[in-house]
This record gives sequence, C-alpha cells and structure tokens, in this order.
Amino acid sequence: MEDHITPDRIANAICMDTTFQGYHVIVEGKKDYKFYSKFFNSSEIRIVEAFGNERVIEVLQLLDDRGFNRDIGIIDLDFNRILGIDHQIDGLFVTDDHDIEVMVIKTDALVDVVNQYCSPKSIKDFESSKSTTIREELLKIGREIGYLKLAAKVYDLGLVFKPKMADGNQLRYNKLMDNNFDFAGKNVLIETIVNFSNGKSDCIKSQAEINMAFDAIKQKSYPDYELVNGHDLANLLYLLMKKVLKSKSKSLGDWDCVEDSLSLAYDSSDFKKTILFKELEKWRISENVNLFSERITSS
Repeated sequence: MEDHITPDRIANAICMDTTFQGYHVIVEGKKDYKFYSKFFNSSEIRIVEAFGNERVIEVLQLLDDRGFNRDIGIIDLDFNRILGIDHQIDGLFVTDDHDIEVMVIKTDALVDVVNQYCSPKSIKDFESSKSTTIREELLKIGREIGYLKLAAKVYDLGLVFKPKMADGNQLRYNKLMDNNFDFAGKNVLIETIVNFSNGKSDCIKSQAEINMAFDAIKQKSYPDYELVNGHDLANLLYLLMKKVLKSKSKSLGDWDCVEDSLSLAYDSSDFKKTILFKELEKWRISENVNLFSERITSS
C-alpha cells in the first residue's frame, strides 16, 4: 500500500487541504510519527508520513516547487555524515544520531526499559560477568552489523537487511550471538546476511568480495551512534532481555514492543538536549510557529 502513496500524491494532499492553516512536518514513517507526536503541538502541527528518507526530501521539493511554505521535514541521519553527504535543503532537519531509536538508546530510556522488563539481579549478574554495561554490549554487536551495512552501501554488495514488506520475516538476529550474548563472528554475520538476501537481491557479491569490503570498512573509525542502527539494537535488546536476562514479562512480545517501550521512556528533557531540538527551536523562533507541545514548553 505504501508504494502507491507517492511523494506527488502526498504533496497534492497537503496543498489541497485548505481547511488546515498550520504547518506540516514530513517524517519517514510510522515510528517517526509516534515519536514526534509527543513533542509537537497537535492543534497547529500536522505530522505526515512519507514512507522513506528520500521521499521526505522529494515531498519537500515538490511543495517548494508549488510555492507551499508551511512545511518542514525530519529525516534520520543514517550514514550521511560518515559518507560526507549533507542535504542543503531549506526546512530539512536531521537526527543527531543514525536514527531516532539510536537517539533514544543513548539515554537513560534504555536503562528504564531494561528495568521494566528484567529483574535487578539478572541485570547486575549480566553486567558483572561482562565487566561492562548492557548498552556497551548492544553496541559491540551493533557495530559489527553497522560495518557490514556501511560496506554494503559503499561497495554496492547487493545485501539486504530487512524484509520488503513491514510484516515480512525479519533477519535472524539470534544467529549473530551465542547464549552468553557474545558476537558469533564476522563469518557467521556475513553468512546470515547473505542467506537473508538470497531471493531478495539479484546482485549479491561473492563471499570473498564481501569479506574484503567488510575489512576495509572496519579499518576506519566511526562514531558509534552514527554507525549503529536502532532497529538492529532493538532486536538485539529484545533477544538479550528474553533469552539471556530471562525476562518473565508477558508484555515483552517482540522487538516492536521494545521500540515502542523505548520511545515511551524517552522524555522531553532528553529531547531538549539534542541538536535536532535546538535547530527546530531556532526555526520556530524565526518563523514564529507554535511548534512544540505543552510537554516541551512547560518543562
């Protein structure tokens, strides 16, 4: 269904809605819609899903071409800063980190969610055995996936990391770690992703080429929160809480509920510390727009 909702159709709907005189905020998808709804003034701001990073940009450009100026867009940083990509588009804002999930996981929202689902003893025992934090353990495996995703993008490896449809079969993240939540290794990672990509891509490079590309990417240093992907971390966190920390919570259904819980645990004080908020605040003042909800303005 989302494929049929083209940027042109979205732009048309916005321009034709003459009953609404507020501002439209164009975001990538459903998760973004739910996340930003907490912080924006619903009476004067309408959040619109464009179903993808590039589609947000295209909608903004279409609206600009038509002389419509009551709109802004927010996209995930993705690998853009690492790759030196800087979209110079008026009204386009970018997350501080790879995506909104990463922006959330770097805060105490992660601690709150783990405490919500897992016993204090299981958390303490795990972190003691690893001599580090749950966040760092997530990042260890998240980095490895991030290296391969970046390699796939830079070297056009033909790899696929997510299902074509949102309700399709997910990547088997459980293959990427052992029972102690230790990374299963580069070869297992590559094999798992290649197997997932089979039937979804017609141009998968050879195992040797993928290995070389992975190693080339890993030789360089990248900021953790720009490299790792929030969807990967949410899946890893679900497996950690369910399989390793042995959560008994019936509400811990899958990775999706983990993402929802993280979003709910992220509060306005965290958002107000971000560069994204500061840039939006500058725009709000310059345009005299009542952008933020009472949750933000009263805190």
